[in-house]
Amino acid sequence: MGAAATLASGTSSIATGSDIAGSIRIPASACGLVGYKPPYGRNPDEPPFNLDFYCHTGPLARNVRDAILLQNVMAGPSPLDIATLRPKLRLPLDYKPIKGWKIAFSMDLGSFEVDPDVRTNTLATCDVFRSLGATVEEVDLGWDSGVLKAGMAYLEHLFGASLSQLLAEHASDMTSYARRFAEDGQKSKATDFVATLDVAARMYQTLGPLLETYNVLICPTNALPAVPAEFDQTRDRVEINGREVNPSLGWVMTTPFNMLSRCPVLSIPSGRAASGVPTGIQIVGRTYSDADVFRAGLAYETARGQWYGNTGTRPSL
Repeated sequence: MGAAATLASGTSSIATGSDIAGSIRIPASACGLVGYKPPYGRNPDEPPFNLDFYCHTGPLARNVRDAILLQNVMAGPSPLDIATLRPKLRLPLDYKPIKGWKIAFSMDLGSFEVDPDVRTNTLATCDVFRSLGATVEEVDLGWDSGVLKAGMAYLEHLFGASLSQLLAEHASDMTSYARRFAEDGQKSKATDFVATLDVAARMYQTLGPLLETYNVLICPTNALPAVPAEFDQTRDRVEINGREVNPSLGWVMTTPFNMLSRCPVLSIPSGRAASGVPTGIQIVGRTYSDADVFRAGLAYETARGQWYGNTGTRPSL
């Protein structure tokens, strides 16, 4: 995502993004940024995408407070978007400490392969939260590989099928990714779509009660620091820990929370891989509890220090 690259390089101050399977949080993680997927309906969007509960618009920034400032501008009801929530939520810039909080932690959300550098950095973030007086406990969500399959099926049914209308006339103009997506969408049936809703409902049967006990859940954002810039998911393979994963969304851990769209999710930097590429964690909150994820994110950032605190930490251009 170009907006994330400009933020990391220091050539822009704030940016917006759209997150349907992780497209705010994925580049935020790979670029060492803060990225926020608000709960569905919090921020207005254009039709017909505003009616798709996987779809969220949100802020990208170099630090948590900048993300809050932009989120406060973006949020609020719109007369053009029936899905937007009333009243407008305005987040504070300062929060109480998280001492005494209970934080749930999952390294793999039940089925993802996680790169060793991502794993190391994620465990280090757990230690930071513990140093702030929070209890961090590993939990079992009971999710499996069917979660990612359902997320992919949902996207193919809606967006793949909508793109398929362009195949007859514009197939040769499409990227390989868009063409494959459209072709897969042609095969999707209504029963496939309904099955994805059942999976999402079952996912929340464990996450919902868990978040009644814990303040937030944390997990990696991307299971792999990044794929090569020239990567083509229709042609290239992705392996993590020697195991091949879905080349489209199998190397990111964001899509499950588009499925559980009413949960706010904040991605913040967790460290760097040996390659120098940043890694990140997601902070997942209770439904519509936006302030909780920012409270945890700001506490972490204050303890760890801002990622791009000076020009020396930015990429060389």
